[in-house]
Amino acid sequence: ALVCGPTTELGLPDAAVALARAAGWPLLAEPTSGTRCGAHDRSHVVAHYDALLRSDAFAAAHRPDLVLRVGDTPTSKALRAWLAGAERQVVADPDVAWHEPTRQADRLVAAPGGTLCRALAEALGESSNAVDPGWLDSWRRADALVPAALDEAPDPFEPRALAALAEVAEPGSTVWIGSSMPIRDVETFFPSVATPIRFLANRGANGIDGTVSSALGAAAADRTSRTYLLIGELSLLHDIGGLLLGARHGIELTIVCLNNGGGGIFDFLPVAAHADRVRFEAHIATPHEVDLAQVAALAGMAHTLASTVEEVRAAIARPGLVEVRANRRENVDRHREVLAAVSRRLEDTLVS
Repeated sequence: ALVCGPTTELGLPDAAVALARAAGWPLLAEPTSGTRCGAHDRSHVVAHYDALLRSDAFAAAHRPDLVLRVGDTPTSKALRAWLAGAERQVVADPDVAWHEPTRQADRLVAAPGGTLCRALAEALGESSNAVDPGWLDSWRRADALVPAALDEAPDPFEPRALAALAEVAEPGSTVWIGSSMPIRDVETFFPSVATPIRFLANRGANGIDGTVSSALGAAAADRTSRTYLLIGELSLLHDIGGLLLGARHGIELTIVCLNNGGGGIFDFLPVAAHADRVRFEAHIATPHEVDLAQVAALAGMAHTLASTVEEVRAAIARPGLVEVRANRRENVDRHREVLAAVSRRLEDTLVS
């Protein structure tokens, strides 16, 4: 299998696709790799690998003999666990930065991912005796099960609100993905579409700081294309100064803000079940009473409150702040229900 993690390397999509075709491999495409969405051949792209690999049955039945990984380490915990079970793992590490914190790789190759993929594709040629069409087909059929499970979840559901952008994003647009839950939900649920979309994100020690400013910087660098920001409300509130600065310089941004009254990611962690709820809310979830309509007004932005996928799609047709309100506990339950539904369908497929 070929795994494309976060990278800004130009030319990677075509090179990765060439190798995937030559080897008959699935291409597990993290959004910020540039390979998930675009006009390139996406017939080998597996977008929903995180949801698939959360199924123990599917992961066990799809243990790879060899994995080539390009780009930085993916966010998905399920993917990292699956990678650890590979017979062999080779990582392209052009900067010799050791993008392999699990220490599971058999070999690190000091070469750009695109260069390595192109060289391997040329060595294999257009067809290879080692290609097993059933291997790729099983990934394709599994990947197709996830969107239906997501569509069955009732609104408002945070991943559905984010994935709504896939159908209406303008070609050549930039999507800046916020930290915490947005980057995880986009990795798990955002589909592979033919629209050329550039996904960017801050990953690492920065946490949620400066997310709005980062998106505004991307928008300022290319004012001929739309820039969207997918963000949680705490990240937005941490960078109100950036929002005001963007307004001062007339930088247009379309923001989809998930407002679940605090840090939603913490309700997925064990601390949510074991901590005293009052203290959990005060010191970990840190809810607020800020009116995001007033925040938008401060920056001279239009504000829209959207509850359904259809309302989100309509609202993001123009710059402004689109607020999607959700309940943190219900959001956790719905995530688990959707992922459980995916696992059931995968198990039924494996049995049949």
